[in-house]
Amino acid sequence: MVRLSDGSLFVIGWPRGLQNEIMVPAHRGGRSGNLPILATFHTHPNSGPEFRQEPSLTDIRAVRDDPDLSHPEYEGEYVISRSLTYRILRTGDVIVVGETQEILKLPELEA
Repeated sequence: MVRLSDGSLFVIGWPRGLQNEIMVPAHRGGRSGNLPILATFHTHPNSGPEFRQEPSLTDIRAVRDDPDLSHPEYEGEYVISRSLTYRILRTGDVIVVGETQEILKLPELEA
């Protein structure tokens, strides 16, 4: 998510990766083009028991160790799973934001 020059917020989709990879474009100085990146997100859509729902160590390192995301306006990476949404802070700490269905106001999902 970036801030436009008029102060409004806008989501810029990054290129799709292969299966469990994200193709992160250049973002020098925490910017997408000339727009400041305020937050990033990705999904953990696989719901089987063998799939990790919470942020992986790779997810955490990608945020914590990226010098271009260390600017003060960047609030972190959101990881959206079927049941919970997490936020990876710039420090590498992970917090649970809440239940995904409630946050995104989704209809009830059948089990």
